[in-house]
Amino acid sequence: MQQLKTFLREQVFFLTIAFVSFSTQPAIVWAQEINPIPFTQALSVSRGSVTPASQDAVYLTQKDMCAYVTQSWGWSDCTGVDAMIWGQIPGVDTTIVETPNSAGYVTFEDWEGEDKEAVIRDIEDNLRVGLRAQAEATGSDIAFTGWSVYPTLDREKQMMYYATNLRWDGDDTVNITATVFDRRGYVEFMIVPSAANVTAAQTEKLITNTLASYTPTAGENYAAWETGDKIAAVGAVGVLAALAGVQYSKGAATGLMAVLLLILKKAWFVLLLPFIWLKSLFGRRGSDV
Repeated sequence: MQQLKTFLREQVFFLTIAFVSFSTQPAIVWAQEINPIPFTQALSVSRGSVTPASQDAVYLTQKDMCAYVTQSWGWSDCTGVDAMIWGQIPGVDTTIVETPNSAGYVTFEDWEGEDKEAVIRDIEDNLRVGLRAQAEATGSDIAFTGWSVYPTLDREKQMMYYATNLRWDGDDTVNITATVFDRRGYVEFMIVPSAANVTAAQTEKLITNTLASYTPTAGENYAAWETGDKIAAVGAVGVLAALAGVQYSKGAATGLMAVLLLILKKAWFVLLLPFIWLKSLFGRRGSDV
């Protein structure tokens, strides 16, 4: 356990350096003890629970997690995060479970319409513009190089996901966004694989294995919807747009891009993590723990 504590404290040093590179805000020096907890039994989150599938998994209490992300990653607050887990399943280094969206039951009918491809094009444009801005700010060569997994809706399992390929000064990485739909809306997961060279098939397996570890609270799953429950104003395509920061109105993509998404709060961390954290720290984990 002491080695795990040391491991997590070491991350502060690297991530503080990373944050300084991407932010004009002063870095906050870490001053609080971190107490990672072995993830050996189901962990309750807002509308369900997450189970471990690895002996090496650890997580932080809500209090420690909040202090961690505000003091070491520079987030303004910790709202929006239900759980942060390291090593939850083999092949995944980091899983962040967001607090649920409660805008209402999401229907899937719009997935076959024309809007989906328009939204996906806007997401691609959004990534290119945002990454170009980060490249100029850091002097690095950063680019979106395509989809590792094209935006996918699994109607049977009531989940949606996609994975982007990014290249940073010649290094490739994969970033994953996935959701589980339920009776009230959906739960978002941010997933970072432990390897940068995972194939599309391997990435999909990591996604499905991660989401399979989540179980909605009894009566809150997608099939539990009843007449009279709130229905979301947008369908699955609208959710896809929201996840990627693209503005969307039902019936058409607006073409307006939330470029700042990539340099605000959580998004910059997702881009930084594979390069700063995984390469510098997780490579040593096997010998330290």
